[in-house]
Amino acid sequence: MSQEIISNRRHIVLGILAHVDAGKTTLSESLLYLSGAIRRQGRVDHGDAYLDTDSMEKQRGITIFSKQAQLSLPDFGGLDITLLDTPGHADFSPEMERTLSVLDYAVLVISAPDGVTGQVQTLWRLLAHYHIPVFLFVNKMDQPGMEPDPVLKELSGSLDEACIPLPDTDPERFDAETAETLAVCDDRLLEQYLEQGQAPSTSEIAALIAARKLFPVYFGSALKNTGVDALLRGLSRYTEEPALPDTFSAKVFKISRDASGTRLAWIRVLGGTLRAKMEVTVSGIQRSLDAQSGNGASAPYSLKVDQLRQYSGDSYSVLREAPAGQIVCATGLDTVSAGQILRDDTAAGLPDSSLEAGASSGRTDSLPEDAKTAVMLSESLQHRSVSEHLILPVFRSAILLTDDTDPVTALRSLKLLQEEEPMLGIEYDPRTKQISAEIMGEVETEIIRNLSEKRFGMSISFGPPSVVYRETIAAPVEGVGHYEPLRHYAEVHLLLEPAERGSGISFDTNLSTDALPLNWQRLVLSSLMSIHFRGVLTGSEITDLRITLIGGRASEKHTEGGDFRQASIRALRQGLMSAESILLEPWYRFEAEIPQDAIGRLMSDIQRMDGRLDPVSGDGVRAQVTGFVPASETGDYAAEVRAYTHGTGQISFSLSGYEPCRNPEDVILKTAYDPASDLEQPADSVFCSHGAGVTIPWNEVRRYMHVDTGWHPDTQEVSGGSLQMDGRQEGGRQAFSSQWRRAQTAEKKSWLQQQHDISAGEEELRRIFEQTYKGSSWNTPLRDPANDFPGDSAGLWSRDGSLERSTGLPAGSSKDQPDGPDRPHASQRQGTDFRSAGSAREDYLLVDGYNIIFNWQELRGLAAENLDSAAGKLTEILSDFQGTQSGRLIIVFDAYKVHGGKRHIIHQGNVDIIYTKEAETADSYIMELTHSLAKKGNVTVATGDGIVQMIIFSAGARRMSAGELKDRVNEAKKKIRDRYHV
Repeated sequence: MSQEIISNRRHIVLGILAHVDAGKTTLSESLLYLSGAIRRQGRVDHGDAYLDTDSMEKQRGITIFSKQAQLSLPDFGGLDITLLDTPGHADFSPEMERTLSVLDYAVLVISAPDGVTGQVQTLWRLLAHYHIPVFLFVNKMDQPGMEPDPVLKELSGSLDEACIPLPDTDPERFDAETAETLAVCDDRLLEQYLEQGQAPSTSEIAALIAARKLFPVYFGSALKNTGVDALLRGLSRYTEEPALPDTFSAKVFKISRDASGTRLAWIRVLGGTLRAKMEVTVSGIQRSLDAQSGNGASAPYSLKVDQLRQYSGDSYSVLREAPAGQIVCATGLDTVSAGQILRDDTAAGLPDSSLEAGASSGRTDSLPEDAKTAVMLSESLQHRSVSEHLILPVFRSAILLTDDTDPVTALRSLKLLQEEEPMLGIEYDPRTKQISAEIMGEVETEIIRNLSEKRFGMSISFGPPSVVYRETIAAPVEGVGHYEPLRHYAEVHLLLEPAERGSGISFDTNLSTDALPLNWQRLVLSSLMSIHFRGVLTGSEITDLRITLIGGRASEKHTEGGDFRQASIRALRQGLMSAESILLEPWYRFEAEIPQDAIGRLMSDIQRMDGRLDPVSGDGVRAQVTGFVPASETGDYAAEVRAYTHGTGQISFSLSGYEPCRNPEDVILKTAYDPASDLEQPADSVFCSHGAGVTIPWNEVRRYMHVDTGWHPDTQEVSGGSLQMDGRQEGGRQAFSSQWRRAQTAEKKSWLQQQHDISAGEEELRRIFEQTYKGSSWNTPLRDPANDFPGDSAGLWSRDGSLERSTGLPAGSSKDQPDGPDRPHASQRQGTDFRSAGSAREDYLLVDGYNIIFNWQELRGLAAENLDSAAGKLTEILSDFQGTQSGRLIIVFDAYKVHGGKRHIIHQGNVDIIYTKEAETADSYIMELTHSLAKKGNVTVATGDGIVQMIIFSAGARRMSAGELKDRVNEAKKKIRDRYHV
């Protein structure tokens, strides 16, 4: 029998989040038990947890699907809670992220023994992005050696300084220290406390939490039900119900199926009332089974709600209606997808994935504190998008049919699974007849295999994973598309602009309705939003792009809805073909905790993977190492870390974002994608000529367009010449052209031919060098007065060392010097001063710190244990050395991997130490400093990097190898020992 939800108590939607095995589901059980919602508390390890209802969850002991439960707290101040228990395993993070879009508050569970793990920090960033107020519960405090203070210190240092434990009492009874700590969280409250001595009230603390200026911390053990009652009282005291509007609107955040196969749409009602048998208008991005080809685009359409269910665990009650704020499941909405918006049929808006704020965003200064908090919560909730994803799969794997299932049937069945998990990205490649899916990890593939067998009786397996690449563009471009076969007409002009990395794709219009009526503009935007557009380099999905409609034309007589869909696709693809495209690859952020003696191995492995390391921290026994590494290089490195640390070390990876690909040419050639042959997403346009449709190639179409938007690029397009693809210098930037497309299908060269090309390239560099520096040869020094050493110097080097080897001279000697080979080597000279003799100009010795460390054997060994110790030792050595010299000695250390780091100088005795800023290497800074100092002094650069030596040589600086610097340091030491008889 249908029911109604009637309650005068406050109601909130609360999510439980945690790292896997932190005790999240156990805490949910405890909350349900203490509130009286269940009579017996289940356990995950016993397989009888109230919310782990699926057989696969019971078998594995992890949460795979988010679950809902209802609980009331009449004994804790009166509060109704819809509890959403989310997956904790990283492989099911997209399921968790979709749930965040409908939460009012969240409880983040921290395992006291594990502390702040990498997954916890990922969850923290997600909660901040979606602006969700957070309560923290530190679990497993019953284990031996667990104390609140160390955990609280880690929370404050790793998450936020506003992670503050709240006493389990009313704020009026807080001690002065707690009251002052809370007042510091807000300038107004601090002023109020200092001037009037007034501690924050309950409503003011609730406002701090809602504004994410305060994160209450509670300690306990969910398994033993200790500290959980304090958390319940805190939720009752310091939460407010969002002030939702009277106009009906709702958000679909999940699709699932019940045991009988009935399709369920999980909905948060954001305003008004949703009733059974109600007709609703659906808008937003619809991902249909054919969305890849563009058939998923649609204008707002109507559906009728059949049945409303409210679940609690595995059981549900049937409702006649659901008021604002409730989470319900609806049947009958068979074509909706996660991220779409439901509205009343008479109030349909633009087909946009975002929802207009229902609560007033006007001034709230005159409202009471609790009312302001309610409005703030409503505005945050209304503006969250289910379609936006920060956690994305970075690997794609082929799906292999291991039984006699027909591929067409298999594809259809897998698409049904994709409705429930949109991140699967099921694709079918007609060239290879292969089905593939985007996957998060090995555990997810096992779940998909089990679901396929259980639901469809279909046996599948997964092939080796490959990286999921993305593409974007380097500069703005106008894309044009025209679709005009007989009795059809549409023209679209789009401005494509590169957006901030990680921002995804955004859509806008900058076109008068006089030029193109609003209904056609809406259709263009909805068409673009519904399609996963492929890039033109590898066919990978495009990202980080702003798409703006800037021009278009329709015919009153011939234009139909499908015409603008076709013109929009062609306009975007024509723009991509015309643009300079960039291939992107995924990067992970890693966090490792390992024994101190394993630092060298880890650092070496990360460097081998082309990764970047942050400064190492630790207590001398264990070290914490963080940084970034390409996803394609990680493999099963977590298992490798456990192996070489004998189970005492661990490393976790989380998606950091996409960066320009390191080897774009190899990836492009291996993919062999031909955009001109992509019939689902064509770039050519269709015009009408003599009563028939004529296809005009994308690179000729612009002169045939009927609309001139007046947009022109700031820089002229480069024409002619061959396409150069220098991934290292351009950061993965790839200019696309028809010549490149032909090169893809050209016959591959043999190894001998490739070597011949490399030799030819070397000869070309030699020719350019000798033309630039007249009178010099590639193997001999530059003949430049600025580079001539005085009589007591060691001479100049040849570029490749061949000159010294041919004469048997030590490095640094030169047969071309006036003194010839008989000139003494540095180790034989009477003086060790690096300055020019008798020069009135100041002398500078610039030392590339880390380069010297890794070129001196004794420092390299020390660096493997502790890099900071090696840097300190080098500074000590050079400071002693400088005591025997004149001029200035400057040591430059890399700090470019320190995020937010600024360039700073430390004066330590007679040595200046410079740390570079973020994104600035020591090499680049030394080159910059060399150019500056060479104008007013004599500069010598000590480094073991041959490329840097060549560059600074031509800039007017003198070069000193790592070996020569060591010889001079040793000579200075010997001189001191001889003089003072030590």
